[in-house]
Amino acid sequence: MFAPAPATMAAAASAQQPPAQLELHRLGGSVFLLCWTLEASPFGKPSIALTGGGRRLAAASVSLRLRDGRERLAVAFRSSGDMITAALAEHAPQGNVTASFDPTLVHGAADPTEILRELAPEARLTLANALLGSWPPLFGLGAIPSYLSFLRQFLLALFPKPGAMQPAAALVEGRWLFETIAPADFGSFRAATRLDAAGLSRLNAPARLGQADRSGKRELHVVLDAPPARGGGLLILQGERGLVLRTLPGRQGAPSLGRWWAGKAASRDGLRNWLVEQLASLSDQGRLLAIEMQRRVPLAVQHVRRKDDLPAAELDMALCNRAGLLIGGWLRDPDDLLEEVLLHRGQGEPVPMLARLQRFPVRLPTGEDGETRAATGFAALAPDYAAGAPVLQPRCEIRLKSGTTLTLRPGVQPADASTIRARALSAIPPQYLTAQMLETTLAPVLAACQEELRENRSEPEVKDYGRRPARPKVSVVIPLYRVYDFLRVQVAAFAGDPWFVENAELIYVLDSPEHAAEVAHLLGGLYLAYGLPMRLAVMRRNGGFSAACNAGARQARGLVLAMVNSDVIPSENGWLGALIARLDRRGRVGAVGPKLVYDDGSLQHAGLFFKRDSKGTWLNHHYFKGMPSSYAPANVERPVPGVTGACIVMPRALFHDLGGFDETYVIGDYEDSDLCLKVRRAGFGIIYAPEVSLYHLERQSISRSADYMRGAASQHNSWLQTKRWDAQIDALMLAFETSAATEPALEAPASEEANPIPRFNFGRATAA
Repeated sequence: MFAPAPATMAAAASAQQPPAQLELHRLGGSVFLLCWTLEASPFGKPSIALTGGGRRLAAASVSLRLRDGRERLAVAFRSSGDMITAALAEHAPQGNVTASFDPTLVHGAADPTEILRELAPEARLTLANALLGSWPPLFGLGAIPSYLSFLRQFLLALFPKPGAMQPAAALVEGRWLFETIAPADFGSFRAATRLDAAGLSRLNAPARLGQADRSGKRELHVVLDAPPARGGGLLILQGERGLVLRTLPGRQGAPSLGRWWAGKAASRDGLRNWLVEQLASLSDQGRLLAIEMQRRVPLAVQHVRRKDDLPAAELDMALCNRAGLLIGGWLRDPDDLLEEVLLHRGQGEPVPMLARLQRFPVRLPTGEDGETRAATGFAALAPDYAAGAPVLQPRCEIRLKSGTTLTLRPGVQPADASTIRARALSAIPPQYLTAQMLETTLAPVLAACQEELRENRSEPEVKDYGRRPARPKVSVVIPLYRVYDFLRVQVAAFAGDPWFVENAELIYVLDSPEHAAEVAHLLGGLYLAYGLPMRLAVMRRNGGFSAACNAGARQARGLVLAMVNSDVIPSENGWLGALIARLDRRGRVGAVGPKLVYDDGSLQHAGLFFKRDSKGTWLNHHYFKGMPSSYAPANVERPVPGVTGACIVMPRALFHDLGGFDETYVIGDYEDSDLCLKVRRAGFGIIYAPEVSLYHLERQSISRSADYMRGAASQHNSWLQTKRWDAQIDALMLAFETSAATEPALEAPASEEANPIPRFNFGRATAA
């Protein structure tokens, strides 16, 4: 017999082959919950369809198991105000079972105890997840007071005495860290929802479950918005197999992060690392706070050093950025006892690293009369580790085949992109560095460093000496880095050149800002001595050759741009005008370079060309390098594959159209050849003009950079150039070798319309 629950349903019109029980409950507004209890059936899972007013009603259902083995279909739907027919399919061999009822006759609010009656524990969780998760947005229940009241009673019926959520520490951006205990059957964390008078809201609440204690319970840490002053409301933490209900406290005084970090987090690196990730994801302030906390309360350094032949290892490098975590160190395992290298994270299973290790031989000092013993150096990258958050002391574990584990933890690591870049370049000795090592291990970290430096770079601070020329024909941009010995000679040569004084503006870009006062004083004195106006642009932080040149180009106003090194000295007047005269749009000449000679008169540069090394990598070479400057073939004006960035002259508009120097090259090398390749790809040629001769005291500034002189930066840059331009360089060099008289184009345009040529005008300058 059809028997509705008296408190939830008034009457039913008819039923064909009715089930044991059918109940109707009003959830809120015009949304109802139909509960149809069924006997166990061998005919598969039943489905239910609701119709009203001649149309199918939108509905959502869950199947709930009862304690006695029966099944209950719980169906949420919005009433149309008409009589409703429910059709139950695939429950009996005789066919569908139907029932008709009028929802408008149900006036009272739903009773949670009636709905929960007889449900098995897992069914209660299933229903709670539907009431909290999918049904409110589907039926617009999240702000209906009657539904919120029902849901609160429902949750309190499940958890009559919920505990309070405990604030652990105030973070940043109005966020707090809370902690509580999750039951053994909670499972993995799924979602957090807040229920209060304002409504039901799904929270952006990162959470971490700790290790289970002896009873199976686990600490649960959650990052939430700071509670309102008066508190109130319920917090529902949904797990894979369980539910946690907590009351939310008022905005009482939360402990400081420093106090919590020095206490609970001081010896729990997994929890620390997880919170570092959360802080870094909140804001720049959060990232800085994460760095500060790790440095203020560092973890103990752990390594295993032995004088016998048992396994030993040390982790001395762990660099974390958005590319992942680059680890490096050494290990000794003469008896092949090592099974795996595990990298621990803030949460989740550790990452196996053994297969990723790039290995190379090293010698370790024994401390006895300078003796050393052989060991294996290693470097490896764990991509996307900690989502790029600055984890400064990750934990590594060496697992031996015997089951023994050795814990490795480095000292506090750097977080600054420039320092990370420098350390990464020293991760693998240059003599062992291969293209495969670069691609899989170093290049992603270096690229992320360069990207971070670009994103965080602000415009340089500018200081002018004298009045800048109103309409310069050419802008001369000269990057400075740590070496200023040649500035007196260079400025004197520029000031003594009438053409330069009349037509050029001079822009120095200081890429070592720690020397700003020293360089400003020097240039001020040179201006007083020679009266040559100039501008000093001081980078806020070191960015490398490309970044400095590009920053200077943004300051430029001339129609032509001359990129010149600080150790390039003119040998005679009029050199710059002579180079500009070779630029020719109709002849499709997009860049010009001069002859460069050493101070002993031998050739340094007579045009740039490319040649593969024994590994197939394209390296940059200079024609006739080391020959006397009078060497006849070096004194013929001709097209060349490229010219050096020590002195390259080109239209400013073309420089900007091509994106300037590519800042993904590290420190300073190969960005000039990359620019030349872009010039050729745009359909322009490059000319070597030997009648203009300049002195070049090569690499006087870059030699001060240990990052570059280790060789890893140069190898990275040549690898990067080859990866980008391999086929194009191959075709270019083949064309030059086949016909020296024909000017090749890297990608010859089909027509001027397909590859439009910028309309350069070298006769007039733009206004300031």
